Amino acid sequence: MAFFAVGYAFAYGGTPQDTLDVYTKEPVEAPVTFIGTQNFFLIDVKNYGFWMYQYAFAATSTTIVAGTLAERCQMTAYLLYSTFLTSFVYPIIAHNIWSINGFLTAVRVNPLFGVGMIDFAGSGVVHVTGGFTALIASKILGPRKGRFDEEKGVGMARRIEGNSRLVFLFLVSNNTIIKT
Repeated sequence: MAFFAVGYAFAYGGTPQDTLDVYTKEPVEAPVTFIGTQNFFLIDVKNYGFWMYQYAFAATSTTIVAGTLAERCQMTAYLLYSTFLTSFVYPIIAHNIWSINGFLTAVRVNPLFGVGMIDFAGSGVVHVTGGFTALIASKILGPRKGRFDEEKGVGMARRIEGNSRLVFLFLVSNNTIIKT
C-alpha cells in the first residue's frame, strides 16, 4: 500500500510516461530532481505494467531485510520498517538511479562523471538497498541469542560448508564463473 500511495510517485512521479523505457533509446535531457513530485496514488499513470514491475522490486528489497529481522523484532516494528522502506528509502534510491531525473542515471546527456550508474537487473538499487538496510537492522538488533549454539553440532566446519555453497550458487546464477 505504501508503494502504491507514495512510493511510486517518489520514484517516478513527474517522469514523462514515454521516457520510462529510456534504456533502449538515446540519452535524454531532463532536469535533475531529488525525488518525484507527481502521480501519488497512481493518478495519471498510464503504464500499470511498469508500476507492477517496480512494485515487485520494492517488495523484494523489503523481503531481503525480513530474513534479517526474523525472530528479532515484533510485528509492529516489521510493519513500520517495511512501510518506511517501500514508501521513502527505496523510492529515493530508485529515482536517483533509474529515473531520467536522477543524478546518478546513465541515460542523461551529461551523466555523473561521464558515465552515470548502470544498474543491471536491480543489483544496486534492489539488493544493495535491502542488504545495507539488513546490515543496519542486524547491527541494531544484535544476534539471535540461544538460537544457534556450538553444542548443537553446528560447528565452524558446517558454517564454512554452507557459506561456500551460497557463494558458489551466487557466482553460478550471476554468470561470473568463466567457462573454458
